[in-house]
Amino acid sequence: MTYHFKSPVLAALTGLFIIAGCTPFTTPQAGRALYGQNCAACHGADARGGAQVPDLTALARRHGGDYPQAMVLDKLDGYARGQNAYAGAEMPEFGHLLTGRLTRVRTGRGLTRPLPERIVALDAYLRSIQQ
Repeated sequence: MTYHFKSPVLAALTGLFIIAGCTPFTTPQAGRALYGQNCAACHGADARGGAQVPDLTALARRHGGDYPQAMVLDKLDGYARGQNAYAGAEMPEFGHLLTGRLTRVRTGRGLTRPLPERIVALDAYLRSIQQ
């Protein structure tokens, strides 16, 4: 597919998104808005959680310094629902986030996984707030 752009800046940005495998809909900024609409009520506006709710800014720290992307994606898309890895951690259904365009995400060992852009955006935001 060939694209023709009048603006060299637009052409460069589009190329960057294609190379990076993301779209403007899967950026941390897009995920921040989704977080505010879907997650902040339980995890807090600062994502630090509380007595019964995990601190989402410490996911990487709790996993030896590596951001646990596969676990986060499983949790967000409901794939891990009912598995022992998340026993006692209730999450609401995010069916409305599972609709729309899909994008492929690298999940390690050269594998990719198709996921809705909204889930990918939330993951990007959570990765961006790790401390």
